[in-house]
Amino acid sequence: MPYSLRPVTDADCLWLWSLKRATMKAYVEQTWGRWDDAEQADRFRSTFVPGHVQIIVTEGQDAGLLHLERSAEEIYLVNLQISPDFQNRGLGTEVMHGLFTEARTGKVPLQLQVLKVNPARRFYERIGFAVVGETATHYRMRWTPEISP
Repeated sequence: MPYSLRPVTDADCLWLWSLKRATMKAYVEQTWGRWDDAEQADRFRSTFVPGHVQIIVTEGQDAGLLHLERSAEEIYLVNLQISPDFQNRGLGTEVMHGLFTEARTGKVPLQLQVLKVNPARRFYERIGFAVVGETATHYRMRWTPEISP
């Protein structure tokens, strides 16, 4: 599924909040026992930094978000959220293939964490990530490119 990335603007805040609610509410409830809309909205607004997030666009529509932190040592996937309307259509896989190319070029691993209750763990394992650690609530995962000398 072809896609492009565009910068987030302040105007995207409401859509991104709706996306977070649609993609994360059930997992937050399963992990911490509740989802409080007002509390979650306040937390979202206080941590909303448009410069680090990109909107995934496909078929002329905003379809998800990609939040990365890059360093000389790694690419850290802070967040990948795909709108339910675009899930299970290959979009997440396409986005991850782009990150694999970037990681190979930079000769750095990709790292992430995923809630233990989130079935996305199986997706990440299927595309080559391995669990390298865990906390009470999350798995830490890594994908390392094969690098030839």
